Amino acid sequence: MSENIKNEVLNYLKKHLYGNLASINSSDPKQPHATTIAYVNDGFNLYFTTSVKTQKFSNLEKNPKVAMTVDNDEPDWMKLTGLQIEGAIEIVKEQQIPSIFGIYAEKFPIIKGFSPNPEYRFLKITPKKIWLIDYTKGFGHREYLEL
Repeated sequence: MSENIKNEVLNYLKKHLYGNLASINSSDPKQPHATTIAYVNDGFNLYFTTSVKTQKFSNLEKNPKVAMTVDNDEPDWMKLTGLQIEGAIEIVKEQQIPSIFGIYAEKFPIIKGFSPNPEYRFLKITPKKIWLIDYTKGFGHREYLEL
């Protein structure tokens, strides 16, 4: 893997706040489900939190495979940049929560004021494939990382 591409992906993840997560609907495996998540990253690993009562959580319990995009709203197509990610989800182990919470609170300070809620879980996305999209290098330009 090119160190340059690796650094570009990591910088892109650090600079953005939200991603669009796609999963497979737990009650209808022919129906994808998409949702916006506020994520943090530790290297290539991505973390977010959600309630166990959400459709998203139900989907991920049944099928841990996910796809995700991170991008900018850019009206000029020739300035479009983004990431396309494929990977798998797992629930963060209890002993790892304090360090993940610390990373989350750094990026999203508002979470520091939230009371602990037993209905919420931190989830980890382990990417397997990442495409770096950068149309400033030419229309349709993509670079690929396999992790």
